Amino acid sequence: MRPFRYSPLIALAMVLGITGCTGQPSHEEYADYTATLIALGDLRTETAPIDAPYSNDDLVRNFSRIALRHEHDISQAGSELNADANPLQRWSDEIRYKLIGNGFDSTDRFEVHKLMRRIANLTGLSVVEAEEDLNFLIFVTLPEERQATTQILYGVHPSLGLSFDTWRKSSDIVCMATNLFSQTNPNEIVFGMVSIGSEVDGILRRSCLHEEIVQALGLGNDDPTVRPSIFNDDEEFALLTEHDEYLLRVLYDPRLKPGMGETEATPVVRQIVSELRPEGGI
Repeated sequence: MRPFRYSPLIALAMVLGITGCTGQPSHEEYADYTATLIALGDLRTETAPIDAPYSNDDLVRNFSRIALRHEHDISQAGSELNADANPLQRWSDEIRYKLIGNGFDSTDRFEVHKLMRRIANLTGLSVVEAEEDLNFLIFVTLPEERQATTQILYGVHPSLGLSFDTWRKSSDIVCMATNLFSQTNPNEIVFGMVSIGSEVDGILRRSCLHEEIVQALGLGNDDPTVRPSIFNDDEEFALLTEHDEYLLRVLYDPRLKPGMGETEATPVVRQIVSELRPEGGI
């Protein structure tokens, strides 16, 4: 989930005039928001920034904070105070995705295709764009089609309808990811959904696509101490970083199993990281 916030929050509300409103902010408001973030030095697109080195110990700790914890209050920024333990969760079957809605364009399709190919290489998952038997929906919708979309999703699964409805009525959630889990293994992800509005475009939309698609793979938490990463509510980095690629590679290493907790997983994670980065970083 990408919240509509940055520091100072009060100034944001005053500038954009969103206090008390319901529903997604306008295209102009998101454009102002994006411009302000860029002026602050955020929404960076480097994959391996030289001013944000990290060690293997950092990677092990950051994996625990992103993959093995979750925000218990999605209306608040990710932090140590807003994090509960979460078992390891990931996909095992092929991902069959589709972009849906009248808000997406050829640029979105290219961005998603490139990202999904990258994800497949990092995780070993089969990831294909499909027209049927879908299990990963990426919505980029216009305002006028969201009510009907909500009703359709409620018919598919109540959790999907509720998630989409929560997002579309919110003034402070830019984009959002939702998962469904196997009935036989509650830590095996079997369905993913990403919700983005047509009001969001440019680098902010690209950022939403990267963060929400990858969070739907099992890296679900946000934490302000994790850097350089998109799993951080400060918006410093817009696109999947090298650091985040390591987190994905660790998550889908076969030595880890869905359902593992932090105590069981951490020694395995440490071994995997040491093999991926024998030089140790920094």
